[in-house]
Amino acid sequence: MNEVVRQNRVFSAVYDVWDKLRKPGELVPTRDRFNPMALSEALPEVVLVERVARGRYEYRLLGTAINERLGDNPVGVNMLDYFAPKVRAFVTDWFEAIAFHPCGAATRADMEFENDPDRFVHAFGLPLLGKGGEGQFYLYCHDAWRPQPGDNLGHIVSVGGSYIETEAVDIGAGRPLLPNMPGSGPKP
Repeated sequence: MNEVVRQNRVFSAVYDVWDKLRKPGELVPTRDRFNPMALSEALPEVVLVERVARGRYEYRLLGTAINERLGDNPVGVNMLDYFAPKVRAFVTDWFEAIAFHPCGAATRADMEFENDPDRFVHAFGLPLLGKGGEGQFYLYCHDAWRPQPGDNLGHIVSVGGSYIETEAVDIGAGRPLLPNMPGSGPKP
């Protein structure tokens, strides 16, 4: 397990649940073995995303903490819609690597809201296969602030507009040769 994952209580808990879903010799478990309730305390920070096509990654399930931060319920919305246009190709390449390399990914990014441009989120994603191995899903968890009573952030404007960095997490197939930041070369 990657140091970033090991040092984060939420990321480590999600990785442990995900890892227990894998059968011996299997790199990626199937979604039908996933029970969100197994995540217990981490559940409010979990997102399940379905890969519909390259460039279309739809929210299927969101934890309550993430729903509170976003200010709405984006089930069925393309996750890329929240990212700044200039980083969408970078994010798409990482989503594809998670599913098809396969690997995990730890990402740090800024989140800009209407009334607060200075928020950050740290996210960790792992691949899941659909029932019978058909289709791709992503199990993500977040480490971010919880909105407080009286917060008036407004709606989310964009993610990754000023900063985004991703680090591959080896789950048994090595790490993909992708840049860790938009516009940089592949990270060995």
